Amino acid sequence: MATSGKFSRLMAAALVLTSALALTGCNVNAVVEKEADYSISPEVIAVVGDFGSGRSREAQVAKMVAAHNPSFVVSVGDNNYTKKSYDKMVGRYYKQKMVVATGNHDYLVGIGRFDDYFGINQWTRTYAYHAKSGVDFFILDSTPGLKSKSVRAAQLDWLTEEMAKSRANFKVVVLHHPPYSSAKHGSTKVYQWPYADLGADLVISGHDHTYERIIRRGGIYVVDGTGGAKLYKCKKLVYGSQGCDDKHYGALFLYVNSYMLKAVFRGTRGQILDSFQIDK
Repeated sequence: MATSGKFSRLMAAALVLTSALALTGCNVNAVVEKEADYSISPEVIAVVGDFGSGRSREAQVAKMVAAHNPSFVVSVGDNNYTKKSYDKMVGRYYKQKMVVATGNHDYLVGIGRFDDYFGINQWTRTYAYHAKSGVDFFILDSTPGLKSKSVRAAQLDWLTEEMAKSRANFKVVVLHHPPYSSAKHGSTKVYQWPYADLGADLVISGHDHTYERIIRRGGIYVVDGTGGAKLYKCKKLVYGSQGCDDKHYGALFLYVNSYMLKAVFRGTRGQILDSFQIDK
């Protein structure tokens, strides 16, 4: 495996998500899936970024994601790079429920199309999503935030208030532009907020088409922009980088239950390229 930088890994045994089925009545064909107990088995959540290219790599990543049967898919933005419909660039590949962030290319191709497809508008592109397993996702609309100090201030106020209200076991911030990155676009200084101090366990972004894990200011930052668009090259590693991978397309998987968030980055063949774990 060729990667840029050296990853520190926690290679644990593969996690298995089991579903319990119960027979109802006398009809042996009638089965009901019990409500999953995420205090025992982890919920599987996939995270993809910078994928809406329509290239063969997008299909490969999507197929790999589907093989791991996630409860839902989180997008870190750039869901569409083209004039084609979101149904062709997103729906064709991802049949799962999606929790989406905007990317700069979603704005470039027409943000109204993004809104129409995902049922979002300018007032709800920054929002919180509460997963059943006890992890809250806080989605930031970073493209307008880059252009407006007042927008960023409003977002920071919102994030501070929502995180303080959250009683989730784990809190994950999602935004397109990476606070820290070692690749083409580099770090986004105006979004280098004290996420860990606010209560965030993990910050996930995209924009740079690489995979990178960074530890800064007491927090864990992941760049996950390898969903299908052409990969970028890693440059000089930023302080705190645990390694930057510019060779593999893939997706980040989060396995979450009441006491653990395990993150696993998988390539298109399903191979584990990086992993880490947060315990509560």
